[in-house]
Amino acid sequence: MKQQCIQAVQQAIGRSLNQPEIKDIEARIRRNMRQLAQTDPAWQTKTAADRMTEAASAAAKELQADAAKKKQRVALTILAHDRVANLMAQLPGDPLKALDRMLAFASDYPGLQSVESASRAIRDEAMSTMLDAIDMTRGKFLGLFADAEKARALVQELHGQDGGVPEAKVGAKQFAEVANRLRERFNRAGGDVGYLDDWAIPRSHSQLKVARNKDQWIADHVQWANRAKYFKEDGSRMTDTELTEFFTKAWETVATGGVNKLTPGQPSGGGARANRGSESRQIHYRDADAYLAAQAKYGDKGLMDLMFGHIDRAARDIALVEALGPNPNHAMRFHTETAAKEMIQAKPEAKPQIDKRVRRLEQLYTEVAGTREPPASAALSNAFDTYRNSNVFGKLGSAVITGLTDQGIIALTSKMNGMPVMQVFANELRMLNPADATHRRLALRAGLGIDQLVGSLARWGEEGLGTEAVIAGRASKWSQTAATATMRLSGMNAIDAGNRRAFGATMMDVTGDLTRRFDSLAALEPGDRRLMQARGITDQDWSVWRLAQPEDWRGAGDQVLTAGSIYRIPDADLAALSAQSGVSPTRLREQAATKLLGMVLDETNMAIPGPGAREKAFMHGNNQRGTWSGEFMRSFWQFKSFSVSMISKHFRRAMAQQTGWGKAGYGAALLASLTVLGAIALQLNEVASGKDPRNMLDDSAGGIPGLGFGMAAMLKGGALSLYGDFAFSNLTQGGTSALAAFGGPLAGDLETLLNLRGMTANAVEKGDVSNVGARLIQLTKGHLPGANLWYTKAATDHLIFHQLQEYFSPGYLSRMERRAQREFGQSYWWEPGEASPSRAPNLGASVSN
Repeated sequence: MKQQCIQAVQQAIGRSLNQPEIKDIEARIRRNMRQLAQTDPAWQTKTAADRMTEAASAAAKELQADAAKKKQRVALTILAHDRVANLMAQLPGDPLKALDRMLAFASDYPGLQSVESASRAIRDEAMSTMLDAIDMTRGKFLGLFADAEKARALVQELHGQDGGVPEAKVGAKQFAEVANRLRERFNRAGGDVGYLDDWAIPRSHSQLKVARNKDQWIADHVQWANRAKYFKEDGSRMTDTELTEFFTKAWETVATGGVNKLTPGQPSGGGARANRGSESRQIHYRDADAYLAAQAKYGDKGLMDLMFGHIDRAARDIALVEALGPNPNHAMRFHTETAAKEMIQAKPEAKPQIDKRVRRLEQLYTEVAGTREPPASAALSNAFDTYRNSNVFGKLGSAVITGLTDQGIIALTSKMNGMPVMQVFANELRMLNPADATHRRLALRAGLGIDQLVGSLARWGEEGLGTEAVIAGRASKWSQTAATATMRLSGMNAIDAGNRRAFGATMMDVTGDLTRRFDSLAALEPGDRRLMQARGITDQDWSVWRLAQPEDWRGAGDQVLTAGSIYRIPDADLAALSAQSGVSPTRLREQAATKLLGMVLDETNMAIPGPGAREKAFMHGNNQRGTWSGEFMRSFWQFKSFSVSMISKHFRRAMAQQTGWGKAGYGAALLASLTVLGAIALQLNEVASGKDPRNMLDDSAGGIPGLGFGMAAMLKGGALSLYGDFAFSNLTQGGTSALAAFGGPLAGDLETLLNLRGMTANAVEKGDVSNVGARLIQLTKGHLPGANLWYTKAATDHLIFHQLQEYFSPGYLSRMERRAQREFGQSYWWEPGEASPSRAPNLGASVSN
């Protein structure tokens, strides 16, 4: 770099530059000259010396800001290190357990809020403040189809253009405010993401689409580029040739996923997470039309996925840097190695087991941080996603009946939290009232039931089926829409959301009431105080909660403490607490709001279990999507994630009770309620299928030969739950083995296909009528959208599928009736193949033959 440049910067900064700074300064000056050329209309009229001086001054300010940021990060790193080290010291014999609890929610009252819980709370609170934008992107008719015109208007408003739709202006304003608020919180935790005045909405580029169309991608982006953002140092705009060269380099980065920037032999991926998002965001589209054209041609995500994906990533990053410091990847590796070393030195013979726990902890961190590798094969991942989606829309249409068992878990969890159970049930009715959406809207604005609002299928399928899908082809997108639609049309999503909102609203009301009656944690009754402290609630959090004004939800609760009510606390009211603690009012509000919503969402996921990071890490391990092993494992675990979640969370909580009687009582109450409700669900499913109820007194009438009804009810109610909708359905009662049934839908389908040839050979040899056609119809039915909806299942079976089965396999229906009587002791109140039922269900069959 020229000496005059060095002198200009030294004069602006007021000190001498060292050699590393001199090496970096020229790039800074060039970048600032380009940026000043964009913002200063008179830039080209200035002399070269003046331009150099202004750019050097801007570079000097950058150096000063970098120094301040570095100082901030050092301080934050030290604080985070001490915080984690103190946590590990609380479990001197097992520091790995401390790290495990710090990362993911643990139901055994760990005494802190996990990174996973904080991330979910930050995300759901952020989404709750942009409901209008969500409504815009979801569209109408149960959210099954997007409103293309309004979505386009929203994108136009985000780009500063008039979309002509008033709601779009509100939605764009909400998203912009949320994105900026998250950016500022991230920066306060040590991040360094600058504000871009023309940043409107995240964009996505399908690596596959971009890689296949190099020349076209470059030509398109030269055409779509905002020329006002591409300048040379002298203030003149780039020519087409220069823009082409720029986008050629950009193409290399996008098409290779950044591999072009790697230096062989040097480590990668170790950069501070606080730097994420601070890299130059240099693809600028000229307007909304150019952005939409680029997304349509090269994107791989929808508008809603882009918006919510941005919020989800920001929330994860914030939670990680607030807990572990500006470089959480490095910090986590350091603390894990420290813990493992300490444990191995204390017990060398346990090294194999400790190494295994380290690997599990690394997998858990991957889930919490959201850093799983993209699919190794997009085509393979897409194919299996489509298949698993088809299992959701073909087999879970009656899952709403199984959802009845949630009420037992809700009642138990409410009781454990000191909540009035009947108020929870009353609030469920309020949240499900089709004539009045007031309470649903209040709950949504409090961050309750957000996943169900945006159409997540995590509970019913797996994480690849909802908004987290990374790569989706046309078939996968269609099947994802069909799966979501089936769960909505069955009523399952609405009931699940209603349950969650009702539980969360009641817990917020109880919490708000406690803050009105007790001025400190110490003043709480022992049981309530223990619960609060077990969730990581501190005296400082309680003090902030007391300063908030609870909301009156007109029947659902009159002391509802929400994150929104905490954020509305004026700075003046927090001045004394801020001075005492040394924490800014903004940070006090953020901490207290995240603790509150995180606590409520954690307990809601106990009451209505859904898979979290811990369960996903257990099921997926190191199996990468887009590999045969990874896809087979995901298919094996399909429909089992809810069961794994329920067992892991409630078993851990049962064992966390203080006395032996407490442990036994918790387990007995859970088992009894789930078994009773599971029995009801089993019988309702039978009636919905056109059969009489099963004989509950017959040990052989369990649904799988040799399995008693009581055991079947227990498994369906808790241990298997939604998986029981597959294992105990008529889809598995026509010859599928118990082993294949428990192996999952894929195993069952493969067994059916492999048996078809043998069935045909046997039929010919014995002179029997082949069941091949009927079994193929049954197999097809299990993959048709809405074929098993609980309120149409009996009609579609008898009017369509039974007729087809009898046509292709004459005599199949009579054999099916005999098998039901022989193996399960059941008769049909609606005879197979008949257009209308011959009688009403025989309810007495449930207690006799």
